[in-house]
Amino acid sequence: MFSSSDLNNILNSSPVSMAVLDLDLRFQAVSKQWLIINGLEDIKVNGKLHAEIFPEEKEEWQTIFANCFRGIDYSGEKKRTANLNQPAVWIKWQAQQWTTPELNAGGIVLCCEEITRTKKPEKQEKQFRLFMDYIPGLCWITNAENVLIYANKRFLDIHQLPAEVIGKNKKDIFGYDVANDAYINNSEVLKTKQSKEFQQTFRDQEGFPQYFMTCKFPFLDAAGKMSLVGAVGFNVTRHKQLEENLYQSEAQFRQAFEHSLVGMALISPDGSWKRVNASLCEITGYSEKELQMMHMQDITHPDDLLESTERLTELAENITESVKLEKRYIHKNGNVIWVVIAATMLKDSLGKPLHYVSQIEDITKRKEIEGDLKQSEKKYRSIFENVQDVFYQADQTGLVTEISPSILQYSGYTREAIIGQPVSNFYYYPNDRERIINCLKHEGTVIDFEVRLMTIDKELRYVSVNARLIFEDGRIVGTEGSMRDVTARKFQENALKALNLELTASNKQKDKLLSIIGHDLRNPISGSLELLEMTIADLYSISADDVHLHLSMIKQELSNANELLEGLLIWAKSQFNEIGFRPVEIADLSSLIQRSVQNVLPMAHKKSIRITPVLEPALKIYADKEMLETIIRNLLSNAIKFSHKGGEIAVNVSKRANDILFSVRDNGIGIPKEKVRELLNNKSNYTTYGTSGEKGTGLGLNLVIDFVRRHGGEFWINSELGAGSTFYFTIPGSALHL
Repeated sequence: MFSSSDLNNILNSSPVSMAVLDLDLRFQAVSKQWLIINGLEDIKVNGKLHAEIFPEEKEEWQTIFANCFRGIDYSGEKKRTANLNQPAVWIKWQAQQWTTPELNAGGIVLCCEEITRTKKPEKQEKQFRLFMDYIPGLCWITNAENVLIYANKRFLDIHQLPAEVIGKNKKDIFGYDVANDAYINNSEVLKTKQSKEFQQTFRDQEGFPQYFMTCKFPFLDAAGKMSLVGAVGFNVTRHKQLEENLYQSEAQFRQAFEHSLVGMALISPDGSWKRVNASLCEITGYSEKELQMMHMQDITHPDDLLESTERLTELAENITESVKLEKRYIHKNGNVIWVVIAATMLKDSLGKPLHYVSQIEDITKRKEIEGDLKQSEKKYRSIFENVQDVFYQADQTGLVTEISPSILQYSGYTREAIIGQPVSNFYYYPNDRERIINCLKHEGTVIDFEVRLMTIDKELRYVSVNARLIFEDGRIVGTEGSMRDVTARKFQENALKALNLELTASNKQKDKLLSIIGHDLRNPISGSLELLEMTIADLYSISADDVHLHLSMIKQELSNANELLEGLLIWAKSQFNEIGFRPVEIADLSSLIQRSVQNVLPMAHKKSIRITPVLEPALKIYADKEMLETIIRNLLSNAIKFSHKGGEIAVNVSKRANDILFSVRDNGIGIPKEKVRELLNNKSNYTTYGTSGEKGTGLGLNLVIDFVRRHGGEFWINSELGAGSTFYFTIPGSALHL
């Protein structure tokens, strides 16, 4: 083996610029040419650490050396300025590990070369590459052999590729399928010498699809041969999203229009019914075809026709933006019905009226109630005009000095029992007294100020107060005012609020269902259609294997859509309480488990997952058979989704003291602790992608929890991230009928 002195002599006689470092990164030998290039002729380098010679680049070289020891060679360029009076020198560096005869790491070999003379063309090329990197699109060049010979930064970033992929075949970069499609496109471009445009879909770093419009074109290589294919792709995701949003908006409007519980209609400016929904037909008694042959004026009550026409004319002439009015219609059976109409005018891009968009609600019942209330108010007003509301006066200290006799019917107190008593004695909540006093101090009067008073029986009464300060000689001497009992109205408001909450909850369930159908169900179907169109278009130019592959993909997408639709139907029925609970005695529980396993075996076989049922013998259970199968099938599907290929799933059923314990255990990816609680929340639709990119709706687990609770059982999850999950549920010995 050479000594350090021999090695230095050899390197000094060599024209190669080289330096050798040991494992501690100390210089063992350097060539004279290496010292000259690095401006270190007068410095003793041997025996010193690399970091001592290049302290300003310490961290950068530490990373390079660490990679070299892992077998990753380094090649790069750096600019060095010897002093302020000399121009900068460009040096090309190479670093790699050298090994001992025993094949152990011995240290690092550094080679360098001055490339200052060649940098000007490279600078121009660098400026070109920098320019290309700033283009807001993907740019790349491929040769006839499908080798990627250039790609700008945006191309590398969107595919999450390192710069080292330049010069590699696309098959090695993207895999056979993608590379083969690219090769076919490139061959067609080179053959026809024509540009070609098509759409591509990539996923960004967060996994979201990004849509690109790509143009490929042929051009000459350096030898003048038409062998290169250039490509430029621009992100059109925003445009696609706008198209999708428009489509979904139209679909949602159509669904909302057709299935709305409120009557909806599109009415032409002349008043003819262009489109009506089922609710409006129910309100008016006419069929859709009958209404479309009529005008709005035909069913409007004659006494309301003039006002209705004037209001709609104001809307058409842009005097008002919207109209809301109450009017009467003549029902098909001849009865008069009251409706409230909210309408806006839809116009074209030139401002020309197209049609009224109207929401029509039947308020006949409300009007009847209002009529009854008016009669009651009329009677009450007659009494009030004689006895008036409760009138009171109080002095500055808060003592009642006067009150009308009508207080008796509201509170049970006689006039004599109240006069002389503090006003505060009759407030149900003392802070109401403080609120009204503060308001009087700042405003001088209060109108319809709501307070809560207490009757002689300690009952709560809501009272509307109109009051003012009493002044004498410019100073406050007391207060006076009138009170009206509004307890009944308050209770009606509370009842109306409760009804609104119930309606809001129902609408949220509907919106959730529409959202899932409009998005998750549409995706596999539209994907299948696009793939089918592509297959038909290229039927005579692609192989039978590719056709088989496309049809298999279409089958999988449609199977996914069918599975999602089945789940949605069951979930929807569950949410609207349309699924009956019919428990029966199940003597052969093993067969039920086997049927559930058979249903998911195709999914399991695709991922080579083994499912093992373990049941105690002779188990019987009293449960709803369809619900129990749905529970087990959903849990098995979930376990397969989040299991790795070749995984195992165990289904265990055992009897406990008062119930039957079921568990479905997998050795998949597990669930983060913070997400377990979210999964058990039936208001959450948390879901994520499976190990093979499977996508769910988040409804399956909600359905499982709902069905378990209908049986009176319990549901819980044990999971360890990276080690798998176990889903448990119990069915009581005697299932409850809920």
